[in-house]
Amino acid sequence: MSLRNDRTSTLPYANASYYYPGVSGSLIFTDALKIKTNWLDYGKIRVGWAKSANDAPALQGQDVFAINPNFLGQPSTTLGGQTVDPNLTPEFTKEIEAGLDLSLFKRRVNLDFTVYNKKSTNLIYSISVPSTTGYSSFLTNIGEISNKGVEIGLSVTPVLTQNFSWTVRGSFTKNKNIVVSLTEGLDRTALGGGFLDGIQAYLEPGMPFGYLRGNRADRAADGSLLINPATGMIIESLTPGMIGDPNPDYKLGITNTVTYKGFTLSGLFDMTKGGDMYSVTVTSLLGRGVTQDTKDRETTWVIPGVYGNINTHEVINGADGKPIQNQTRITTNDLYFAPGGASGTFAINGSDEFNIYDATVYRLREITLGYDLPKKLVGKWGMSGLRLSVSGHNLWYLAPNVPKYTNFDPEVGSYGSSAIQGFEFSAAPTTRRFGINLNVTF
Repeated sequence: MSLRNDRTSTLPYANASYYYPGVSGSLIFTDALKIKTNWLDYGKIRVGWAKSANDAPALQGQDVFAINPNFLGQPSTTLGGQTVDPNLTPEFTKEIEAGLDLSLFKRRVNLDFTVYNKKSTNLIYSISVPSTTGYSSFLTNIGEISNKGVEIGLSVTPVLTQNFSWTVRGSFTKNKNIVVSLTEGLDRTALGGGFLDGIQAYLEPGMPFGYLRGNRADRAADGSLLINPATGMIIESLTPGMIGDPNPDYKLGITNTVTYKGFTLSGLFDMTKGGDMYSVTVTSLLGRGVTQDTKDRETTWVIPGVYGNINTHEVINGADGKPIQNQTRITTNDLYFAPGGASGTFAINGSDEFNIYDATVYRLREITLGYDLPKKLVGKWGMSGLRLSVSGHNLWYLAPNVPKYTNFDPEVGSYGSSAIQGFEFSAAPTTRRFGINLNVTF
């Protein structure tokens, strides 16, 4: 059980002091029930509940003035463009977690299973306000976010002898992140990233955290693309909408470790399933025609869809009352680079939704080969251990759902580990690294 009190200078004085408690417990049921078997070595059930808090960034307790350098001998101050909610409170997160730990078959199999439900309320965020208020933004508490997920760790040692062992360790994580609510009167707010006049990450009740919202194609009631009869290109919708969810479906990692006498060989393979990414690199490579994905230069194409009216954005029906299927052919160049800045392609000048790619990626993350010199030998040198190892990182990857010849790695991102995910603006590609390590202990 725990109870903590924080006092901060970044919140209004009335809310500057806040408490948050926690309680947890566990039961080793193999001891409590005196279970003794040949296959179950250890078993524990654990449950915990905790509340944590987070204050605002520095200098956010109230509106502040900036002191400017003297001008013609006269000092001046300037009020910033952001105003602070006088009732601003800390962010609070409540989480309940339950887990099961098992060790089986003389500790050759070990399982760690955890489920959790986390709710964050009173999120501190700066929202845009009309300039008539005298400010451009308002820092306030805007709503609630829910995180629910599962984490599984499994370790298996299929072979174990005096000189040889083989161990496989796996980890699986799955998290569902949903915006539950926003403050009254706020339907959605931009989280940031992207382009101010196009795609951005958003917060909106009932939607995934930081979902991608941008320009999209017009479609008929059955989902068919609306095509401009004059150009054969896609008609863009008048209203933007959700075009991607950057949050992955799940992540999986598997490590194999083999030891033989003093040698150790280990390899880590991992994968990220799902998650969407807006990529300028892929868009540019396709639009400029510099990959083999666009090598069929002499071919003309018909985009599957039905004709639509570019003024009314409605389906054009034929004499039989049925939608007219698109029959207008366009060149490979126009398919990926709309002429004259017109929209309607699948790359440059296309709708944002066609520059979204599934970020699934399989990766050989690391391979390491090491050797521990015999202790009798290193002991003569006044050392207790000496280990030499060579390693390679990011040796191979496969992203099956991006254009094949772009060689694009979805792991790159323009916002790093920040809350904004799913954007890549011509970022530097990932690197393959090799290393030699020498570890000496005395």
